[in-house]
Amino acid sequence: MNAVLKTVILIAISLACSAAMLIIPYDSIGLTLNPVETRVIALFVFAALMWILEPIPVWATSVLLIQLCLFGISDQSLAPFREERIDKAALVTLIADAAPTASAEQISKIDAASYGKLTKISKLDSDTIRLTLESEFHKAGLHDAAARLYSDELKQETAKIRTVNIVKQRSLLATFADPIIILFLGGFFLAAAATKYKLDLNLANIMMRPFGVKPRNVMLGLMMITAIFAMFMSNTATTAMMLAILAPVLGLFDPNDRGRIGFALCIPVAANIGGIGTPIGTPPNAIAIKVLNDMGLSISFGKWMCLGVPFVIIMLFISWFVLLKLFPIAKEELRIKVKEKFITTPKAIIVYITFVLTISLWIMGRGVHGMDSNTIAFIPIAIFSVTRVITEKDLGLMKWEVLWLVAGGFALGLALQESGLANNLMNAIPFNTWNIIALLLGAGFICMFMSTFMSNTATAALLTPILAAVAGGMIASGVISEGWGIALLVGVAFAASLGMALPISTPPNALAYATGMIKSKDMAISGTILCCIGFVVAITIVTIAAEIGFFN
Repeated sequence: MNAVLKTVILIAISLACSAAMLIIPYDSIGLTLNPVETRVIALFVFAALMWILEPIPVWATSVLLIQLCLFGISDQSLAPFREERIDKAALVTLIADAAPTASAEQISKIDAASYGKLTKISKLDSDTIRLTLESEFHKAGLHDAAARLYSDELKQETAKIRTVNIVKQRSLLATFADPIIILFLGGFFLAAAATKYKLDLNLANIMMRPFGVKPRNVMLGLMMITAIFAMFMSNTATTAMMLAILAPVLGLFDPNDRGRIGFALCIPVAANIGGIGTPIGTPPNAIAIKVLNDMGLSISFGKWMCLGVPFVIIMLFISWFVLLKLFPIAKEELRIKVKEKFITTPKAIIVYITFVLTISLWIMGRGVHGMDSNTIAFIPIAIFSVTRVITEKDLGLMKWEVLWLVAGGFALGLALQESGLANNLMNAIPFNTWNIIALLLGAGFICMFMSTFMSNTATAALLTPILAAVAGGMIASGVISEGWGIALLVGVAFAASLGMALPISTPPNALAYATGMIKSKDMAISGTILCCIGFVVAITIVTIAAEIGFFN
């Protein structure tokens, strides 16, 4: 099929399914949604299909999603899509019921003033309506009417007033400069500088020395180094670097030696697992932290590593064992030589010092120095920019599309939250009757399954905001503690990075598959085994952490 025709068909399918969401009779299934909430559902479906089918790059879908949000659900949307923010007739009735002795002129003035104020507020609810009317009643000298708003009868009447919530244009555009975006950008600057001044290759050379020449030990060494690099720089860049180091070694294997497959697979496996170790290791981690911050919850860089690093260590050894069993190595000796020396120019020394300083501050956490991880991430950006360690040419080589992809996920989460849709969906399902362990298992499995067939970033962007609303509701109702809410989102972030059974699952997988050493079947078998084991390990770790109060 012609590539252009295929792209058109996939986009048409996405648009058709999205349009169908606009005409579904939600009232018949117990959901009372306003037009803006219906549009958010349509945008959600559109983004999901576009991210899964990929008729255009996933980052381009994110940019398009933000544009559609601006057009259709923001306070600066196109005129045909602007909805009446509040039921004016119901508002007038409420004012009259609260102030039965007021004159028609007084009611008209209060209505006009309160309506004008309410239409300028992006997020409307019963409390906002009540406080606005209370203020206007006091201004008019109707103090009894202001007090009457808090009677049970008028509280119920206020709750029934239909409102339409929108997203502020500034909030949508601000997703491109969210603090989490800066966190990632800081990681990009560190990675670019490390590669430019050969820090990564020299560290790899030093770190490989203790593992000798036995193939099984060399494989473990490669996996450990890959995982460590993937914690602090793009796992895609890490995989590309490590495969470049490994390429000459793969050529030393006999064609029939299955150990060659194991070596080619160990790099992407370690990169995918290693990214789980730190908040900046992979986008799903950053998305989870962003959502937690929006909920008023938080997990520090150091606390994340306290969970992530043990998980990485456990899974590295398990992965190493599985790969050795599935792809036994016949070759008896392997030697890896990296012919690079540490650069000692002033700029290289600046890179070394900044690298150590930034990572040390991240690990120490806010409790020691008072700065959060986003502020610390700006240190390498500022230092490398001022000292010209990173130039305009280097900036052009960075993975800006990853930042745009993450921004699109943030915008979708913002739309779900600010429109009130996430809260309505949460209220429609009796989540407070669910067992938190069952919810953690179910949500984590769905996330892992979806990320096997689509971007783990896109998967996290789709599911995390919904689960945040679920967790928020369960916390508010006292069903679970805040610690369990954090555990739910951290567990889902871990699960998103475990979808690595196919060449399309992650960029590291695709890079390894491109070597020609691996068949899809080999990756699917090893990946599926490691996904399942990793899922059990991840759920166990976050469950224990929540039980012992680690997140409190």
